[in-house]
Amino acid sequence: MESENYPPGVYISVCTFTQISIPMNTKPNFMTELPAVGGNSVSGSGADITSPDPPPIIELKDREQQVYDYICQSLREAGIEHLTAGISIGVIVRTFVDWIKASEECERKGRSQVSKTGWATPTPWAEDEKRLKMELGQWLPKACLTIPSLARVRKDTGERGGQDDLFSDLVNHAMSSPQKRSLN
Repeated sequence: MESENYPPGVYISVCTFTQISIPMNTKPNFMTELPAVGGNSVSGSGADITSPDPPPIIELKDREQQVYDYICQSLREAGIEHLTAGISIGVIVRTFVDWIKASEECERKGRSQVSKTGWATPTPWAEDEKRLKMELGQWLPKACLTIPSLARVRKDTGERGGQDDLFSDLVNHAMSSPQKRSLN
């Protein structure tokens, strides 16, 4: 569609989710940063990777603990460091379990209701299911729990793994300077 806010001939794409329209007039740049959880290292085997305990204050129920253990096991098997991701994984676990509950309620009670005047509206649990699914769509890639995010981390980290030396370029430039080869 051609937009009045842009020069003639410029087209923008619009991505629509129910009632929200988001202009997509720039191409996404997936190379800008690694995922927030375990994004700085990929190792060959999960044997040497330690998983965090869940944060003590959230007190996971049995069902939630099973999901937490499953996520940590999956990250270990993928070779993704996640020792500092306990809080993020806890949020994902709670959101996922709540989404499952909302989905089950939608199956039992239906996703829409009809008012006395004949208007069909979504049920509150259907709205919860939709909201929780969108939240998972935001959290899962950040925790390297989607195929594209895992592939991106593996591509970006390659074999080197570990943390980057933030000053290596600066030191190399200083050392190659024709002026003085000492940093003292």
